[in-house]
Amino acid sequence: MTMMFMSYAPAAPLLLVAESTAEHRQLAEFLSDAGCSLTWVHRSSDALPVLANLDTGAVILDSGNNLLASLELCFSIKSAHQHRNLRVIILGHSNESREEIAAFDAGADDFIRRPLDPEIVFKRLRARLDYPAYGRAQFANSKDNLIIDREAYAVYLNQQPVPVSRKEFELLHLMAAQPGKVFTREEIFEKVWKRKPSQNDRTIDVHILRLRRKLGSDFITTQKGIGYRFMQA
Repeated sequence: MTMMFMSYAPAAPLLLVAESTAEHRQLAEFLSDAGCSLTWVHRSSDALPVLANLDTGAVILDSGNNLLASLELCFSIKSAHQHRNLRVIILGHSNESREEIAAFDAGADDFIRRPLDPEIVFKRLRARLDYPAYGRAQFANSKDNLIIDREAYAVYLNQQPVPVSRKEFELLHLMAAQPGKVFTREEIFEKVWKRKPSQNDRTIDVHILRLRRKLGSDFITTQKGIGYRFMQA
């Protein structure tokens, strides 16, 4: 089976300036899964040296507990001639309008209030950088043509729509984005169901069985005792 994978990913690298928290790890994982080239620094003081050596398209800056330092960094970035086309998006920590006003006064291109939704952050980035639609992946071989459209949550096989549930789609997209990688049951539960598997939980097995019935048995294989993988050439 000859397989080709194509994804529409942002061309310009991104710089995330934020502490290492579960919230930020979730954001970084989402952006990486969407095809972004992401560099992550945890301190504002590390941002400018990185920017000096990285052709970055945008900076995602979390104001954290030090709003003043974030605003100063934003102002420094936007004031530098070499960064004049760089987009800066600040992630706010409060719902107070004065924080948002201060961010725009410092030169920010956008301001996103909490609670953070990684997909919203990405779409705002895409709007600012004119990114193409993300997550649209096409898998093709000499016999079949499988299209997974992340934007529309749609699957097509041989140019025919394949009805799938939301979880079936997310499971398929997760594995297809990294063909050949064996995903453990724990990984799949964490990424798709956002929980740990319970004893004798057959949820994944049921969803895999449904996908095989709809797509055929060639795409998803079982690694006995470990998990599942999406097949590539």
